[in-house]
Amino acid sequence: MSKFLEEIKRRLQLWHEQRAERIDAERQSQLDAEARKAVQVMEFNGGLFVSVNGVPLFSIDSFRVSIGDAVANARNAYKDWKEEKLWEGNGTTRVSIAS
Repeated sequence: MSKFLEEIKRRLQLWHEQRAERIDAERQSQLDAEARKAVQVMEFNGGLFVSVNGVPLFSIDSFRVSIGDAVANARNAYKDWKEEKLWEGNGTTRVSIAS
């Protein structure tokens, strides 16, 4: 009887471990899909940018400089994007006057 209970205990433990692995694999798959959707490359102001949720942050060219400069460039890109969205929200568009 003791061996029978030990076998049941072993099988339950194995089932719990496999279930935990399946749950973790599914969660990792969902996170991967979310990351692929959230972090992409997009065109903005004539350049290619790494974007997060549609917000351009890092210009592809910024990876040729130091990380401090890259972050500063990302902040500027974010401010430019935010300003453009604010203009769009007001129902106005930027007008460029060429001389």
